[in-house]
Amino acid sequence: MKKKWYLLLFPNYRNRKILRVMRWNIVLILVCVLQVAAIGVSAQEKVSLNLKDVSAEQVFREIKRQTKYDFVYNEEQCRDLGKMSVNVKDEPVGKVLDKLLLDRGFSWDLLEGGIILIKVQSKSSDKRQEFKITGKVTDQSGEVLPGVAILIKGTTIGVATDANGEFSLVLPKDSVVLVFSFIGMETQYVAIPKFKVGEYHQELKITMQEEKVALEDVVVTGIFTRKKESFTGSASTYTAAELKTMGSQNILQSLKTLDPAFAILEDNQFGSDPNRLPNMEIRGKSSVLGLRDELDADPNQPLFILDGFESSLAVINDLDINRIESITILKDAASTAIYGSKAANGVVVVETVKPKSGELQVSYNGNLNLSMPDLTSYNLMNAREKLEFEKLAGGYSPANWSAEKEIELNELYNKKLEAIESGVNTYWLAEPLRTGVNQKHSLYVQGGEGRFLFGLGVGYNGISGVMKESLREIISGNIDLIYRMEKFQFSNKFSINVTDIENPVVPFQSYAEANPYFKKRNKDGIVEKWLEKNDYFEASNPLWNDNLNSRNEGKNVSLSNYFVAEYFPTTEWRVRARLGITYGNNDTEVFYSPEDTRFEDTEALKKGEYTSTNTRLNQAEGELSVTWAKVLGVHRINLVAGGNFNASKSLVQGYSAQGFPDGDFTYPSFSNGYPEHGIPTFYESVSRSLNGYFNVGYSFDDRYLMDFSLRSSGSSVFGSSKKYNTTWSVGLGWNLHKEKFIMNNFNWINLLKLRASIGNPGNQNYDSAQTLLTYVFQYGSMNYFGLGAILNQMGNPDLKWQTTLDKNFGIDITLLNRRLNITVDYFHKVTDPLLIRIGMPLSSGTPTYMTNAGEQTSQGVTATASYYIIQNFDKRFSWMVRANLRTQKTRIDKIGDKLSLLNASGKGANTVRYYDGADPDDIWAVKSVGIDPANGKELFYDENGNYTYDFSYDDEVICGNTRPKIEGVVGTSLNWKGLSLSLNFRYQLGADVFNEALFNKVENISTEGLNKNQDKRALYERWQKAGDIVRFKNIANAASTPMSSRFVQEENVLTLESVYLGYEFYDGWIQKLGLSNLKLQVSMRDVFRASSIKSERGISYPFARSLEAGLSFNF
Repeated sequence: MKKKWYLLLFPNYRNRKILRVMRWNIVLILVCVLQVAAIGVSAQEKVSLNLKDVSAEQVFREIKRQTKYDFVYNEEQCRDLGKMSVNVKDEPVGKVLDKLLLDRGFSWDLLEGGIILIKVQSKSSDKRQEFKITGKVTDQSGEVLPGVAILIKGTTIGVATDANGEFSLVLPKDSVVLVFSFIGMETQYVAIPKFKVGEYHQELKITMQEEKVALEDVVVTGIFTRKKESFTGSASTYTAAELKTMGSQNILQSLKTLDPAFAILEDNQFGSDPNRLPNMEIRGKSSVLGLRDELDADPNQPLFILDGFESSLAVINDLDINRIESITILKDAASTAIYGSKAANGVVVVETVKPKSGELQVSYNGNLNLSMPDLTSYNLMNAREKLEFEKLAGGYSPANWSAEKEIELNELYNKKLEAIESGVNTYWLAEPLRTGVNQKHSLYVQGGEGRFLFGLGVGYNGISGVMKESLREIISGNIDLIYRMEKFQFSNKFSINVTDIENPVVPFQSYAEANPYFKKRNKDGIVEKWLEKNDYFEASNPLWNDNLNSRNEGKNVSLSNYFVAEYFPTTEWRVRARLGITYGNNDTEVFYSPEDTRFEDTEALKKGEYTSTNTRLNQAEGELSVTWAKVLGVHRINLVAGGNFNASKSLVQGYSAQGFPDGDFTYPSFSNGYPEHGIPTFYESVSRSLNGYFNVGYSFDDRYLMDFSLRSSGSSVFGSSKKYNTTWSVGLGWNLHKEKFIMNNFNWINLLKLRASIGNPGNQNYDSAQTLLTYVFQYGSMNYFGLGAILNQMGNPDLKWQTTLDKNFGIDITLLNRRLNITVDYFHKVTDPLLIRIGMPLSSGTPTYMTNAGEQTSQGVTATASYYIIQNFDKRFSWMVRANLRTQKTRIDKIGDKLSLLNASGKGANTVRYYDGADPDDIWAVKSVGIDPANGKELFYDENGNYTYDFSYDDEVICGNTRPKIEGVVGTSLNWKGLSLSLNFRYQLGADVFNEALFNKVENISTEGLNKNQDKRALYERWQKAGDIVRFKNIANAASTPMSSRFVQEENVLTLESVYLGYEFYDGWIQKLGLSNLKLQVSMRDVFRASSIKSERGISYPFARSLEAGLSFNF
């Protein structure tokens, strides 16, 4: 059949014979020559077509009308295309042609000059037939994803989606598997079935899902993320939802309830003070805690990692819980050794939420909290009891008798008795307290599509403590940005926090000491300066000082910016560079009015005091790491290598001024000047560290596991000759449940894993100036040769790194279709050598010297168990009970007499000693037999175990240990549809305490102590006559009572630590409000506390209970 070619360029000359010849020549030239110049790109101009049952020529004409393209085709061949229909809107021409032609055995090429050549696909046997796949890739919200990598599995052939999320790929054969991968999305494998006869094109629509890995199935270390089943370390990961159900908006308090290895030590002095940072430890101590103040740092504090960067306790403590994605606690050497020289105390890794793609989403969380003071531990006398106690103690019997003094004292006594009889019984404890009304709000806006994602957050946390004038207000903001390219991802997290604080000027202790037979105000309603002031008694009115214009306040501003760049050359490799910058500025001002009672005996020109302190911190951290992960058959290999640097500089400066006039003249410009011999404070600390690390994780058939870490570190904290150190760890694991003999015979075993690890992580929580030799000028030593200088600190250039040999043995068990979960770990940590400050002879010119000496061993067991009584997740119904426990002990060795001066200074002041073979938590006191019924004297044991009335601190022995023998949490959680309920009880058994209330407020009350209210027990259980078998000596015996075992008591405690009730709405009526979810919650914290002893808690600031209601929603 004669072929007829038509060129749409010349449609009006179709019947002219001469032009037909011309047409042939033009076509031949185009086909033979221009085809060589065909460009391999799609026709990108877009068209909108709505044609039904039309010929191909009509379709070509309509496309030509809407675009710049011309068509060349064979008329007779195109008739084989038959009738076609097309309905598209704003589709690229190339995509329209693919749909119309490829399945019909035709193809097309775009030639130079905008000419589209329509041709029949070749069927010759000597040329391989091309099979073509086209398509579009979107995310869950329907937004296109540019830069998605598409590979033919097992080859290097692939393409990437264009800006419209579209792709076109020619296949080497007609049956392949395509691999779709994109940063932050789950990798998809799409099998392309064998093409039908005569079919050469298929179109795909791919929807990629965001990568969702159950947090309980992975371990996030901040440097790498590892599948938990193949990890040999001891680590626990908790989600934001788990933290919130613990009844606290503070993430550290929630961790305390969730994990037995994470302990917050109760601060008996400052109770629930919102402006005090907690003391904490993970798996006990690696350093001598008693030297915390000596070292200007807490050597037992864990390392905090926020979004991969080092952070501080203050930042984590103030972090909004709604910003949390997950928190992982790394406990043993296998999990912490990647941080090497800083990880001996464990690591807390905090990951904040990342913006998600899709439509703009707004999330709001609001909480209202009521804090109520807990005074149940106080056992003070009432007015009548206190006056009776003063009389029996001889307060109204003059030491040097005279009639005049006796009359005066009787008048004082009768005046107080008259007030009591009139009904005066002042409850001073309530005066400085209130119900703290706290509110917390956070708003987060997130969105973006394709390559760019963003998140913007603001927050407010207003904490009104239970003491008046106690306040902590935090205003925060954060900007999260993510930008994705084909093989790159860039992310940046910026945050700012502004914190205002106010502290009470008068401690709670002053109100607890006020006697109840005094009125707060005089008959005119005026607060007087003194409750009593005469020749015999002197007692100030705490309300007087509280009502002055004194102040204790501060302001902190912190900024941080974390930038991360990641490159993914292949699916196995990742290169990551990180840079973090942190800036902090903290200002504090303390002013005491000249009218304060503390200046009563101070000369007029020195009354009043002002102190200002400014602390600035600058920190920079950078890291470069390379990660390679590959599964080769039964071999799973993970490699990480990298290095980082850290540089920090802190500057503390301040001054004091004294001598202020009365009135509202509270700023330093009104002062009389600096204190005598006072100088401004200026202290600069600079520290730098450089580290290189390597980590390998290997598993064989997911049964036999191995982790190895090596890290070399250099730090300016240590001596000039000991600046570098190498730390390492090895972890082994065995997944027994993967063995055939268990899989085939015990199908009720879901997980049975044995773990063991050993390593030597280090500790850098020390002041960077400890190794330096420093002098101070002696201005009083001016002489002929000039100004003199004396030794201030003797530095130690040979100061070694403190490292801890950490061993761990663990077992993980999951049974009965994952109903029962058990995790048990035994740890054994040896820190050798310790860093301690020893006493020096006066001839050296300095009282102490930092050195390496001694070793400390901590060992113990932690265990966690949970069981689902009801487990029906399909119907959203579950009921779980859980329990955890911790038991541990510590011992010091090789210390010798190096801390003899410290031990000697503690005698009579505290019960802490440091001796070889002893536990630093031991209570050291002279062992007491008790009060001798015959004469009312205290009877002691001497060092040989014999009775004696003579007290000597040389007879001190261990009389108890402050650490509980066992402690933990027992709780339950119920979830039914949108309802959530949880209860958590904390138990503590076998701890010994030296009861300060008995020692200072029952016995050992001096004559001066009669001016202060005391414990009720001071009036009762006292020896009065021979034969009395009682606990305490005669009231009239005012002799000083030494520290003895008589005041050591065993304490067992049960606390309802948290209650949580929440309900979440997912659909129904909330959708009519435009909300995607709505959650209401109520919780309580520290609901009650039952103790086997009565001992005052919260001396300067009381403890508190809290009730909280919250609301959160998304739209």
